[in-house]
Amino acid sequence: MSAATPARFAEAFGDWTPSAVVFDCDGLLLDTESVWQRAEDSVVAEHGAVLQEGDQHVLHGSTIEVAAELIARRSGHSEAEVLASLHREFDSELATGIRTMPGAAEILQLAGAKVPLGCASNSWLESLDSKLTLGGMREHFTVLEASDTVERPKPAPDMYAAAARALGAAPSRTLAFEDSGTGARSAQDAGLRLIAVPAGGHDAPPADLVVPSLTDPDLRAWIATW
Repeated sequence: MSAATPARFAEAFGDWTPSAVVFDCDGLLLDTESVWQRAEDSVVAEHGAVLQEGDQHVLHGSTIEVAAELIARRSGHSEAEVLASLHREFDSELATGIRTMPGAAEILQLAGAKVPLGCASNSWLESLDSKLTLGGMREHFTVLEASDTVERPKPAPDMYAAAARALGAAPSRTLAFEDSGTGARSAQDAGLRLIAVPAGGHDAPPADLVVPSLTDPDLRAWIATW
C-alpha cells in the first residue's frame, strides 16, 4: 500500500485500486438537479399535480419515464402528455446553460489520466451526450450508458454492469461515483465498489466510502496512488 494513501481510503479500500471508473452525471458532475427540479416543478404546476409525502424521494435519481408516470398519477393526465411536457421543459431549462459541480472537472482529469472512464445516467442517451458536451466533459468518457441503452435503468444493475463490461473491466475492479440511493443500489448490485457524494438535502446512500464533495483533497491524493 502506498504511504501516500489517505487513512480513510486505506481503511475503506485497502490496497485495492480500480481498473476503470464509472460516474453518475446528474447532481454529481453537472448541476442538472436544479435544472431538472425547475422543469419538474413547472410540469407539476402545469398539470395541477398534488405530490404526496415520499414522492420527491422517488423522483430523485429516477428516469424521466418514472417521473412522468408519478406526475400523471397525481394529476389525472396521461403519461404521454406529461412525458412530452417534461422533455419540453427540461430542454428549455438546459438551453439557458449548465453548471459543473465543484471539483468535477479536476477529478475527471485526474482519474482519466489513470484509467478509462464511463458515465452511467438515468437520462436518455441523447440528453446525456448533450449535457456532458454542454458542460465540457464529454471528451473524458469512452463509454456512455443511459436509460435507453440497457433493458432496465437504475436501480437495476444493468447500466453499471454494461459500463464496466464496455470499459473492459470486471465489475469487482470498477469504481462507481454516485449521489443518489437509486444509483448506489444499481452500482452495488452490479458488483462495483462505490464512493458516495451525497446531494444537498439528501442523506448519503450506503457505500464503501462517503465524501462530502469531489473537491475532497484526500480523494485527489488517493487517485494519485492508482
